[in-house]
Amino acid sequence: TSTTSNRFAHRMLSLHRLIKNNLVSSLLGGHRQTTRPTTGTPVPLPATRLLGNSKTAAVVDVDALLLNSSMPSAATLFPPFFLVAVEAGSFVRGFLLLALYPLLRVLKHGACLKAMAMVSFCGLRRNEAARIGRAVLPKYFFKEAAHVEALAKVAGESPEEVKVAAVSRTFPTVMVEAFLKDYVGFDAVVGREKLIDGLKQTEMKNTCHYPKPMIFHDGRLAFTPTPASALAMYIYFPFAIVLAVVRIAIYTILPRRMTGVAAALAGVRVRVTGAPTSAVDGATAGGRLYVCNHRTLLDAIAISSALGKSVFAVTYSLGRLSELISPIPLLRLTRGREEDRRRMALLLARGDVVVSPEGTTCREPYLLRFSPLFAELADEVSPVAVDERSTMFYGTSTSPIDKCFDSVYFLMNPRPEYSVHFLKPVPTGGQNSSIEVANQVQRVLADALGFTPTALTRKDKYMLLAGNEGTVATKKSN
Repeated sequence: TSTTSNRFAHRMLSLHRLIKNNLVSSLLGGHRQTTRPTTGTPVPLPATRLLGNSKTAAVVDVDALLLNSSMPSAATLFPPFFLVAVEAGSFVRGFLLLALYPLLRVLKHGACLKAMAMVSFCGLRRNEAARIGRAVLPKYFFKEAAHVEALAKVAGESPEEVKVAAVSRTFPTVMVEAFLKDYVGFDAVVGREKLIDGLKQTEMKNTCHYPKPMIFHDGRLAFTPTPASALAMYIYFPFAIVLAVVRIAIYTILPRRMTGVAAALAGVRVRVTGAPTSAVDGATAGGRLYVCNHRTLLDAIAISSALGKSVFAVTYSLGRLSELISPIPLLRLTRGREEDRRRMALLLARGDVVVSPEGTTCREPYLLRFSPLFAELADEVSPVAVDERSTMFYGTSTSPIDKCFDSVYFLMNPRPEYSVHFLKPVPTGGQNSSIEVANQVQRVLADALGFTPTALTRKDKYMLLAGNEGTVATKKSN
């Protein structure tokens, strides 16, 4: 009845307001900051000093800048070790580290470091710890470290014959090596455990890397896990699961005409700008081909919600759970050009199709290279610029197991948001090749979003974050 529906909607709205205002307000407030946090006392820039009597090797102490503090404490050390505990271990391991935090505050610096390292790394495989140092922690240090630009200048201003090593007396090498070598530009990194053997025994060679922008990163946590924020997350976690279940039910069970209002009451916001082009306005028969950038697995669902009708979506990789709970029909692509062309053409003849030519997601304001196959399927395509906002959990992952829960984690955010911007159609005919059309659509979407177009690919992303090409072998049917 209408009375029962109104009561349910009122209770859901009250629950959402309670969570938003009382449990995660401080956590979300931190994400509105656009500048790096600063301490009361400015952190001095590190000085470069020659190693012993050598004239070709120099070292720089970087702890003060990595921690944005000249006086390390349990509070400043907690976030990076918590990220290792959760992302390489589990939320249970992270909760154990959080439970020990009051004890860590009273321990001396050395004992505190040993306790955090033991909880975070005990039992982890070395390659998994290295993956977190390569895929997760660089994003944290980019956001939280002080004077990253000056640190990069220190690493790069030495003469070419002088190799500069970054020295950390706080962090193990595996936690800081990727950030300091690949993004800042140091020739070598000496972590806490290597200091025992002496700096002279450290192999130093020029990696020929310049300071790079942060384009790819992995991990589930979308906020800086200070002790207070981590506690807020664990308090919110049971409510997050309930909210995710309710939001999934809204999109999969309710009639389409009701999902927009119901999802808004449950805290999901989809902001739509621009006017979609109807199929009868275009020159193509059958459905219309919508081409969007790729932020999460929910891109096509957000576009479907904005259109107010069901669409077909094609994807290269999809978790089984995400496939089961999807409210729109999905088609897996094979990465075989002719077979994928055939499958997409059949779908397009039946209705509207949404495709993401990047082939994988990118969290940062960059667009990966567009595959040109879509430009060969229709006389014109409709670009759609999509973006999302995650404040607590990222809805993307490179781990095959974690990928199954990507959509669930996105819907566990307190206020998941999507923006959908319909742009003017782009013709695919004429003298331009499919590659030129793909590049044109990429530039159109980049301009609309304020993103930077790149020539990077799915392979580049997975080789950096997961150490593989991001492909999964499939069984061939006889």
